[in-house]
Amino acid sequence: MPSTRTPDDAQANVNLEASDKPNGGLHSSFATVVAGMGIRAALQAVLTILLARLLGRMDYGACVVIGSVAAFFSVWAGFGAAALHLRDAAIAPHMWQDSFVVRHISLWKTQAPLLVLALLAAWLIAGSEASFLALLLLIVGDLLGIPAADLLVRSYQGRERYAEMALAMCVLPLTRVVFLIFFAITHGSLDLVAWSFINFLTGAAMAVLVAVMAAKAGRGATNASQQYSKEYCSGLSFSLAAASSRIHADADKAIIAKLSSFGIAGEYSLAYRMMDVLLLPINGMIEWSMRALFQHGKGGLVASLAALWRRWLVLLGLALLACAFAYLLSPVLPIIFGEEFAEAVIIGRWLSLLPFTTAIWMIVRSIMTTTENQKFIGLVELMGAGLSVAFGVLLVTHYGWRGAVLATYGTHIAMTLIVVGAVVRQFDSLTQKSG
Repeated sequence: MPSTRTPDDAQANVNLEASDKPNGGLHSSFATVVAGMGIRAALQAVLTILLARLLGRMDYGACVVIGSVAAFFSVWAGFGAAALHLRDAAIAPHMWQDSFVVRHISLWKTQAPLLVLALLAAWLIAGSEASFLALLLLIVGDLLGIPAADLLVRSYQGRERYAEMALAMCVLPLTRVVFLIFFAITHGSLDLVAWSFINFLTGAAMAVLVAVMAAKAGRGATNASQQYSKEYCSGLSFSLAAASSRIHADADKAIIAKLSSFGIAGEYSLAYRMMDVLLLPINGMIEWSMRALFQHGKGGLVASLAALWRRWLVLLGLALLACAFAYLLSPVLPIIFGEEFAEAVIIGRWLSLLPFTTAIWMIVRSIMTTTENQKFIGLVELMGAGLSVAFGVLLVTHYGWRGAVLATYGTHIAMTLIVVGAVVRQFDSLTQKSG
């Protein structure tokens, strides 16, 4: 059951002065985070456009599915190392170097088993559409680059260095766009193997950069590193929640690829990419709020809601606006990505409610995971992941990609209702005991 505490507990447990006065003020820090996410989204959009046009419908679909597999396994790197480092740096900024060194080592401890599992999964799903070399390079590139970049982003975020955080967000997609444009100009075409080499080189470069920074941070570390080393598996619930989220976001693409075609999976992915862009202000507000969430969350669920409820109302308003834009902008997709992706229009319109259902779940999840309820929310997300796959297979079998959309909406609604229901029951129980 979720944990609930009163606002009085908050006063005894946390000093919120730092979160109330972040560097540069609330508006400037939020703008910096959103700007960084906006630039990253723009770079990812350019990357998506280039890959869709250069690879074609089928190879792009295979690339998307393999990337989804890699993204799923990358969130297990270090068993929540990036989330733990964000927590460490937010609560004790003066000890960030100790945490950074330990969490970086944690990433490497999990790489080998994750690589084997990711390769096996990718081969079973997309082995018929991609060579083993392409699979290997795509998987290794993402397993090296994504966790390293995330650790760096969380390090700056926890210390309220939002300009550096924004820059760290953009490094990996920027290098991939530059390499891809250079290759397209010099060679005139691109296949999946060539892209896999670019993916690997850029991912490895990101990992080397973060390793160098960890070595530098190690010079300023103290004996407190031993304290963080004892928490090696304590972030497993964060990884579980993140992995479940990846299943919600990406399992539908893999299911469509296996039960329908890689081409349809590619079109579905493009429509989903538009939703990612429209979710930018929502993701930006969540990311900007994470430090405050961890700090207010030390006082419990009531304290967190009391401090930040206005922010969540604004976020829901942004989500509704994003839904309207999603419906109106869907006809633009074939113009951007090519006429062979014409079905992306109707897919985009079916997905137009996704910003709202996603925003509701992101609010619920963020509040719960930062109020010492991460194990409970991890269990809910695990249940949701199972529902997502089960609903996806059943509905895609009968209704094609439309079934995947319905499965996504149904999963978001089910998880939200489970959490809200559990919180209400917990409060009722506490009220009865106090009465």
